[in-house]
Amino acid sequence: MASQIIHIKGYLVDDHGIWTVKARFANVAGGKAKLHSKSTRLKVAGNNKRKAEAAMRDIVSAWEQQILASIPGNNTAFSVLASRWLEQKQFSIRSNTAASYKDMLDKHILPALGETPVGDLTRQAIQQYFEQLQRAGISTNTMKKHRVIIRGVLRDAVQEDIVTANVADYVSLPKRQKFMGHSLTDAQVTTLLDKLAEQQEPTRAAVVLALMYGLRRSEICGLRWEDVDFESQQIHIRNTVTEYRGTFYEVEATKTKASCRDLCFIPGTEDYFLELQNKQKRSGSYTGKVCAHTDGRLVRPEYVTRSCERFLQSCGYDGIRLHDLRHTAASILAKRVPIKQVQAFLGHEDVQTTLNIYAHTHIEDALETSKAMGELLSANTFLCKRSENCSENGG
Repeated sequence: MASQIIHIKGYLVDDHGIWTVKARFANVAGGKAKLHSKSTRLKVAGNNKRKAEAAMRDIVSAWEQQILASIPGNNTAFSVLASRWLEQKQFSIRSNTAASYKDMLDKHILPALGETPVGDLTRQAIQQYFEQLQRAGISTNTMKKHRVIIRGVLRDAVQEDIVTANVADYVSLPKRQKFMGHSLTDAQVTTLLDKLAEQQEPTRAAVVLALMYGLRRSEICGLRWEDVDFESQQIHIRNTVTEYRGTFYEVEATKTKASCRDLCFIPGTEDYFLELQNKQKRSGSYTGKVCAHTDGRLVRPEYVTRSCERFLQSCGYDGIRLHDLRHTAASILAKRVPIKQVQAFLGHEDVQTTLNIYAHTHIEDALETSKAMGELLSANTFLCKRSENCSENGG
């Protein structure tokens, strides 16, 4: 660790006839500066100023030593810096994210790395930590969140001159397996919608919002009636509800900036929304949420997942998840409108996300493509000869 130099500029004031030392400084590095004072116990009367100045030097020196002692050194345990990092970080991240970070620290990171002095923490030690996570079956996505925490803690340590380098920057994670969602065919969507009329709320509302409007689960649970504008014929995606370990987090914010979007009413859904709102008001259990239990209970995100997947299973679509309805919405649109419009509809920051994850090509699309190519080349001599040979050979 580079040597720390602390310099406090003190001055003397007459405080009710007693020379008093005052100075403005922070108690710890990076903290907010405050005014500090300490009496010299020397009277202003009696020509004591020289003695007061000498006392001031001793007082200021003691303050400087206290600050130096409070600054973490490279022998400080990782757990100490991690606790401070999380305390500062919680003001700039969502509450559920802060809760998940704390959970990862308490359950995984601190038991493995917490007692290690930050000056002794090596790239190899952190690499071994992630290898242990991989053997334990932790997904690459989750490991990335662990790395965010470790890098963040060590980044602060570098900025405060506690260590000279962030060794977590050089750690590699296992390559993430490309995620492939499932989409329903147009015929399957028709069957699903026919059966949807028999479903009870809030399952029906959740399916409508996921399949027709491509909403995420957090957006489905967070959608309020105040966000459904019947006058402008728009649905404003502004509010989300998530759940982490039994605690609900509702924020007037979305996953990303692009997720905050305005969707125009799909023809035919306005009457459904009006009927649903009126039914909720008449029941006497109006919660202000579009997706709500008939008795006014709060709809848990996990309930939405389970109830929708039970409905999908009843339609014969085993293995199809709630989020796959959002995939289906993307695939339906990708065949009919430009991909940039699909991106805006789904609320993706990057169009590549839309292309890589959601715009799936169904087998019927592949067959249609092959058929179009075949029609174009059907008069070609090469293909005709091959067809004749096949016929002669019985197939």
